[in-house]
Amino acid sequence: MTRPWGLLRAGYPYLRTLGMRRVTNYPADIAFSKNGDALILMRSEAGSSIRIWSIEDAEALTDDLKGIGSYGPGEGQFVWPVQILTDDEGNIFVSDEAIHKISRFNADGEFESRWGTHGDGDGEFDAPNGIAFDLDGNMVVVDSKNHRVQRYTPGGEYLGGFGSYGSGPGQFELPWGVHVDELGDVYVTDWGNHRLQIFSSDGELKQVIGEAGSGPGQFNRPTGVAVDAHGDIYVADWGNDRVLMFNADGQYIWSFTGDATLSRVARTYMLTNAVPNRLREMGDLEQEKRLRRPRSVRVDSEFRLFIPDYESYRVQIYQKEAIELDRTQYAAPLRNVTLEVT
Repeated sequence: MTRPWGLLRAGYPYLRTLGMRRVTNYPADIAFSKNGDALILMRSEAGSSIRIWSIEDAEALTDDLKGIGSYGPGEGQFVWPVQILTDDEGNIFVSDEAIHKISRFNADGEFESRWGTHGDGDGEFDAPNGIAFDLDGNMVVVDSKNHRVQRYTPGGEYLGGFGSYGSGPGQFELPWGVHVDELGDVYVTDWGNHRLQIFSSDGELKQVIGEAGSGPGQFNRPTGVAVDAHGDIYVADWGNDRVLMFNADGQYIWSFTGDATLSRVARTYMLTNAVPNRLREMGDLEQEKRLRRPRSVRVDSEFRLFIPDYESYRVQIYQKEAIELDRTQYAAPLRNVTLEVT
């Protein structure tokens, strides 16, 4: 898909919520299966695993594949999983910062292999976090505690990397999330430096977005990042309990702070439990809709925005409404500042 000349942004309304406590505990990230189901990665000592959810039939889990993995250090298990990724064949990849490995499952959820060695040498990991595929099908991995980004074949063969510790341009302090767009550019959230950095495919710095703070376009410990087919950029602003949206030029556009309603599965549960109904009636429901510590953000092919709402045990979904504009409908950059006389 070619990016449009411009967009008429009609809105970005809340669509629905998936999950609830005890069903989707601590959702850390989300990916999409070949048939469009949501793969929700959950991070909890009570049961780190992947939950498969039908987005279109939001009332029930997918019948034939309800869960993948369990808590633990063994093959096919997770301890501190961070991000989940699927390839064109539906294979599933998960990074785990505790065991310093990337695990691979096939499209049916069967464990196939894992790779990674703990250390600080080339091709070694110290807390791998964000993962993404580049245009050649190789995997880009954020090696967080080594303050760098590395590239591998899907089987784990080291191909090179970039980055070092520091606060200067192109340096990192505990980087977290990563996304590679359709142009090959690499977006990395720089958690310790409260910013997003954008690199070319060969690791040359192109742009820095954001600074520490809680205002528009500012970050407090950014985590996940995603870019949609229009070039719009979404960053999970973990410390500020929100997701920020920027256009392709890095200009701040929107802030998502949460609009959740009870999911269908939560409503079904509540209707069979009298005590939670009484407690909810006594609570401050204004706060119930807000995001709490989002660790990731994802956008699917239908421009639906998925925000794993980590400490609220759910996923909030929004639907982008925008009209693509051609050259005749979108003016060239303005040459002068517009003055308004009052």
